[in-house]
Amino acid sequence: MDYSFLKHSHAGLAYLTILLFVGRFILFYFYPVLRRNKVLKIIPHVLDTLLLIFAILLCIKIAQYPLTDHWLTAKVIGLLAYIGFGAVAIKRASRRAFFTAVIIYLYVLGVAKTHDPLSWVSLLLQ
Repeated sequence: MDYSFLKHSHAGLAYLTILLFVGRFILFYFYPVLRRNKVLKIIPHVLDTLLLIFAILLCIKIAQYPLTDHWLTAKVIGLLAYIGFGAVAIKRASRRAFFTAVIIYLYVLGVAKTHDPLSWVSLLLQ
């Protein structure tokens, strides 16, 4: 597959994922009964699976891997933290966990854009 296609697909899925996360949190916060909706439970898993598949294909294409390249290691650790806080935010309608997950997402986005574990801070240090 073409690098540009992989990169843009991965980025697009990442943006869709955060939009869906924010939308689901707002819906579930104000309408908790919607937590039982099967479609709202399944769609995030499908998107996240596609996001992970494109991430793996992208790593293979550019020959950079977590634990070898520090910025990818930071992305993986950030992703795990985002998943943890995101799960708590959705299950418990925790605003603190929600905002923490969004901040972590922004950190991971910065790492992806800068290819630096310092994320957005690295832009200030240039």
